[in-house]
Amino acid sequence: MEKSATKNRERSRKNDSLDDVIPYNAERVKNLLEPLEKSLNGSKPLSDWKKLYLGFDLGTTNTVLVALNELGEPVGAAMEYTGASVADGVVVDYLGAIGTMKKCLDRMEQRLGRRIEGIGAAAYPPGISERTAKVCANVVEALGFACEGLYEEPTAASDALDFHKGAIVDIGGGTTGISIMKDGEVVYSADEPTGGTHMTLVLAGAMGIEFEEAEAKKRDVANNPHLVPLLRPTLEKMGTIVKNHLLKSGYYGNVPILTVGGGAMLPGAETVLTDTVGVAVRICPNPLMVTPAGIAARLWREKNGK
Repeated sequence: MEKSATKNRERSRKNDSLDDVIPYNAERVKNLLEPLEKSLNGSKPLSDWKKLYLGFDLGTTNTVLVALNELGEPVGAAMEYTGASVADGVVVDYLGAIGTMKKCLDRMEQRLGRRIEGIGAAAYPPGISERTAKVCANVVEALGFACEGLYEEPTAASDALDFHKGAIVDIGGGTTGISIMKDGEVVYSADEPTGGTHMTLVLAGAMGIEFEEAEAKKRDVANNPHLVPLLRPTLEKMGTIVKNHLLKSGYYGNVPILTVGGGAMLPGAETVLTDTVGVAVRICPNPLMVTPAGIAARLWREKNGK
């Protein structure tokens, strides 16, 4: 009994210390993620460039392209709705994925004012086969770029945020994934159904509207805060997934938890997830840009020996 109480006190002290941890590099957010997200609605490049390092992110809900220059500075970003070409992070419609990324390229070229030339990289979710992951590289090459990097999504995210030890929770379109990072490498990963698409389905059912209309409302949920309570049960399920895998891996209460991905962009999500998990869960600023920016940043770092 006394040993159990002692363990609980020790865990409580660890949890209290993690509550104060900001696990990401704030300068990286300010200088990389914020400008790239703003550039989605911009009309001009963020920086000049001689050579471009391109991050191609084939997400379940959003397809994103990010460009950095030879100094590793952000040049621009473009995004398109993925549609049905990617499911749970895996390309299921090869030609559709190429077509959607081509729209991103066209949008980017229009913004930059000239044809895009450079090298590219892509990322894939943990736990899939090498052959399946290679399809992401094939999409890049089909668009005319050498794919010189193919990374696990959590390692790309860690590069974007300078976050090399802790749990990265990626709330994607179809799944909630958790990856435990140690020294910048994945030491544990898991992925379970429940993501942004499930939120959209909940809204569609509760409001009696079509999926497309519900998706638009979810994306504009900041202007519709009354919708958030409808999504709380889905967020609680995501939090339960995170807690279960932290317990299973033995890292519960021992590492900071950082959430990325488009599904994390909901008012109050941080509070709901923290309450459900039982330890502090931080939502990364500009969560939608983390993985694509990290793909380009890791490519730039590798090619420049940083």
